Amino acid sequence: MIPIPKLLIANLASTVFFLSANGALSPEVIEQLGSAGKEAYENHQHLMEVVKEKYPSTTDIQVNAQYERLMSVAFFTGPLKIDGKADIPVPLEVARHRQSFRSFQVKGEGLLGIKQVSFTSKTDGFREAKISQQSDRGFVIEAALASIKEGEPYWMEFIGEGTVDEVLLVNWEGIAVDFNPSLYIAPGLDKPIIDVNVHVDVTAYRAIHGISELQRDRYFRYYASPNMDQSGKEPYFVGKGFLPGRQIEKLGPLLEDRYGAADRLDHLTEDPDRPGYADLSFFDRNVGMFWRFKGVDPEMTFAMCFDNWPSFMEPDVEGIPNIRGTPENYDAATELAVEYLKAQVRDSGRTADWWEVKNESDIQSEWMWHGQEGYDSWGKLADFHIAMADGIRAEFPDVQVGGPASAWIQPHRNDFRVWKNQQRFMDLTKGKMDFYSHHFYEIASNNSYGDQWNGRDGYAQGNLECTLDMLKAHMTKIDYEVPILVTEYGTLNAPNGDIGFWTHVKNVNNMLVNFLDRPQDFDLTVPFLLTYMHWDPHAMESFIHRDEDGEYYKTKNAYFIDLWEDFKGKRVTSTEDHRKIYSFAVLDGNVLRVVLNNRFDQRARINLETTLPEGIQIESARRIKPVFEKGEMLFIDEPVEDLSSIDAGVDVTQIVELTLSDAPRLDTIHNETSWYAPETAIRADQPVTFEVAIDESELSKNLLSSKVRIGVHRPNGFEKGVTVSLNGVESQSLDLSYSKGAQRFFDYFEFDYDPALLKTSNTIEVSFEEPGAVATSAKVVLVSGSI
Repeated sequence: MIPIPKLLIANLASTVFFLSANGALSPEVIEQLGSAGKEAYENHQHLMEVVKEKYPSTTDIQVNAQYERLMSVAFFTGPLKIDGKADIPVPLEVARHRQSFRSFQVKGEGLLGIKQVSFTSKTDGFREAKISQQSDRGFVIEAALASIKEGEPYWMEFIGEGTVDEVLLVNWEGIAVDFNPSLYIAPGLDKPIIDVNVHVDVTAYRAIHGISELQRDRYFRYYASPNMDQSGKEPYFVGKGFLPGRQIEKLGPLLEDRYGAADRLDHLTEDPDRPGYADLSFFDRNVGMFWRFKGVDPEMTFAMCFDNWPSFMEPDVEGIPNIRGTPENYDAATELAVEYLKAQVRDSGRTADWWEVKNESDIQSEWMWHGQEGYDSWGKLADFHIAMADGIRAEFPDVQVGGPASAWIQPHRNDFRVWKNQQRFMDLTKGKMDFYSHHFYEIASNNSYGDQWNGRDGYAQGNLECTLDMLKAHMTKIDYEVPILVTEYGTLNAPNGDIGFWTHVKNVNNMLVNFLDRPQDFDLTVPFLLTYMHWDPHAMESFIHRDEDGEYYKTKNAYFIDLWEDFKGKRVTSTEDHRKIYSFAVLDGNVLRVVLNNRFDQRARINLETTLPEGIQIESARRIKPVFEKGEMLFIDEPVEDLSSIDAGVDVTQIVELTLSDAPRLDTIHNETSWYAPETAIRADQPVTFEVAIDESELSKNLLSSKVRIGVHRPNGFEKGVTVSLNGVESQSLDLSYSKGAQRFFDYFEFDYDPALLKTSNTIEVSFEEPGAVATSAKVVLVSGSI
């Protein structure tokens, strides 16, 4: 670990993006955007300052990152009765932004009578649009299919019968109200290239809590449940080594509303003899309906999540919105969930291995009681999880049940109130949850390091590792060690085009590199990258799109699969001498694969050194990497001529593949174990101490090395440093001034210590040279050698 040069601090200060009161960028920042960025900024400002203000629009707060986003713009308000044919113009100033939205949404009554909708202009003809999700009350049309010439006045031609009350452009993910310029400013070009050494030791296997083999099924997933890819490409992805990982089951829309088709399909209703309970005869009448996992490999593990209980189960409380179907009676909700699982097993022969109780239940839109006076929302949430876990396991003892499937686990936010709520949930559900699950989403950006100075909470710059350490530390405190499932992770608010694909892939890569280093902690990690989204065929999160002729084709998100498809083998140790360059290595026969991941905001020149067994040489080297250059996302596959000078761009992940003259036969294993202090989030205005217990059996082994990791949060970073001592014997200091100005600095630092200093009970003292810091966690990592 090396400190970041002070020279860089001045460079970083010049990259802070100042916004005016109306969200406008400063002239200095606009000048840095380039032509594509300036055009994107002009369009964004027009959308927010003209269209959003002129037409009825809806905004909300993005739950995973807490920024304001535009969700819809209504450009027509009726009612308009259609009896045969009628036209609705699309205003030019609205049409200009069609590609920023996902769909045209039509609302009204009797809309099952609409047989056709075309987008028509005087000079460009017409294009019939595919209607989807059609019900009596509405339907949607994919916005990307309204392919009329730019600037050409056009209208929507409706044929059939029905009444249109409203037509909107909608974006399910939302469009950030504030423009993010960092997407359009190539990072690192205005700074010197740094030299970094990475060393890979191929004389011993690396194990982490006894795990050496890379378990691909814990990491290489995509967001779907088995059998549900409507493009038919699931066998292709499985052949590439990627499995479906997780999806949500929305009980109300699926069973009660039937996704808008309840008026013509058998649907779930309330039991007339048991108010608030479901009439379970629905499942007897619909044998065969729950086939979705039929034929799925019984050895394939995957997760599912319950959500959105039926309307007749909702609490009748005035003034509290219930957006995602929070149930009132937990026994009734559990009974329905159990009957659903029984029907799945009856019709499919199996169900999922892991079931989450409710999706993203840490936020108010999912769990209606949060933020409401007079209600113990987290106590009620824990009670619900316990009821569901007990009920499901009584019928299905092999099914693992957990939660809370957090949307926004940013522990430091709200003066660590977010963390205190998570702690309490773990305390209340101890002994009842088979796992705890969380979601991690990164803001779309070209420079995750620089974003710390722009007030954004990103996981790539230490936040993820600090959060995971806090979770593990609290498991130590309550003496309840269970796996973590990361059932969603990815990118928020990515724009269309290559820059959007790039941010999705590079953000997932950044987090995946961290996950690979913690195999003992995870049973499953699932990136929010999907195969084909039939409900949103040109979504930026998918691997597969479909053209106007119905042909499927791969998007550049598939570069994620191209990068990792051959990554397998056993871990070997790799080390780096820069705190924001990460590496990871596996040995597979005579092929050594080394991951190089640059999360600094300067380009790097990496000297890749290897220690090989006697008689083994490197015969050839190549590298693969997705990159974003000059407005285009590319996939590079090329030979490496000089291992001492490997270029590494900002936020770029690459894999260097070294073919060896023979397959090394390794007999030695270096095993890493982590030991946590139980206390978390300690105010550190004065020196603070952490106590770390280590099993005596571990200390009796052949200890090779040890290090101490401290997590820390401080608004606006540090101007000075920190001193850490272990057992009062050895003090080490670090200058933290590299973090000055980082608005929500949340990262970790590490020190190497002589393992001979360690005891069964260890005291770590942390002293910051200035007030305002919170020491979020402490742990000791031991490495022992064995044969």
